[in-house]
Amino acid sequence: MKRNWFHLLLPAMLITVLFFGCGRRPGEKLYYEALSQWKAGNHVRARSLLEKSIRRRTGSSANADAYNRLGLLLWEMGETESAATAFNESLRIDGGQFAVLCNLGVALSAEKDFGGAERAFREAAVLQPDDPRPLAYTGIVYVQNQKWEDADRNLRRALSRTPNDPQLQTALALTELHTQGAQAALKRLLNVVKSNPNYEPALFNLAAIYNYWLQNPAQAGLWFERYLDQSNGVDAFSAFARARLQALKEPAEQPGISFAPQAQRDRKKAEQLFQKALTDHRAGKTTVAIDEYILAIEADDSYDRAFYNLGLAYYASGQMVLAGEAFTRAVKLNPAFVDARYNAALVDHYHLGKTPQALRELDIVLTQQPDYQPAKDLIARIRK
Repeated sequence: MKRNWFHLLLPAMLITVLFFGCGRRPGEKLYYEALSQWKAGNHVRARSLLEKSIRRRTGSSANADAYNRLGLLLWEMGETESAATAFNESLRIDGGQFAVLCNLGVALSAEKDFGGAERAFREAAVLQPDDPRPLAYTGIVYVQNQKWEDADRNLRRALSRTPNDPQLQTALALTELHTQGAQAALKRLLNVVKSNPNYEPALFNLAAIYNYWLQNPAQAGLWFERYLDQSNGVDAFSAFARARLQALKEPAEQPGISFAPQAQRDRKKAEQLFQKALTDHRAGKTTVAIDEYILAIEADDSYDRAFYNLGLAYYASGQMVLAGEAFTRAVKLNPAFVDARYNAALVDHYHLGKTPQALRELDIVLTQQPDYQPAKDLIARIRK
């Protein structure tokens, strides 16, 4: 079972430290103007002013705070690598800043520098031994690296400081799943929902374990339903839960696309039928268009575009299994058909619960067309 099947909501909340000096030394006016621009939402202007302030106060210890602020601003702007550089500069000036070490660890984790993130969190834990956050973050870094025993150790230490935290308990259940087995993970998750009945990550993880580890569809269905009762219904996890519920309720053998190809292919006839189907499809006559696309396929069952458009029509009508089959058939006929392969991956991930297969197809898409942005965006959403 892949990690993205688990709904671990351990938000890496960046920590800010307010610093106000006395007087107005060189660069200080720029510094406060930068904060004002930032508060007003003018991020680019705020960044420029902060950088000017830092240059004006070269050698000043006040720049430790300014660099931290700059890192936080860059994080908000999505520039995680530059944010990590700014946090490092802040620590170069003053290495004993707990908050900045945590900020650096979060930024390095986002950049997948897990070794650097771990070091930053460990240093923060030394500075404030009673604060659970550095240990919790370190545990999550190990989870991301699938170092389950190391993750388990750090999460337990964090829980010794906040034993009733449902987020940490849920994260620890994931490590127990890989170190002690499904029953240990279930026991912990059941305790979480006993104390926090509406905690969505625990509900989702219970359903996932029953579904994939214990092969218990009845229990999986119950927990997926409980999760959907609490979720907002529009995120990827909700779509996944709905797809699994649908799959659990449907017969094991599902009917595929039914068509009877002609003995001899007739592409000209197929194209005429395709154009008619396309006109009805664009007019919103989806059911009619489906029948006409199938007629085009019967005239020429090597017509990849007809299968692709049939998939779009099935998708619009909510028939996800048939949509996935149609896109897949289009890809088999034309392996370079990146739009069809992408849509097959989209259906697999959001509607059929086949995320590993979706990722494989998306990797192929980017191999064929490296600048295919929809595939990049979908991979990012899945891995997030």
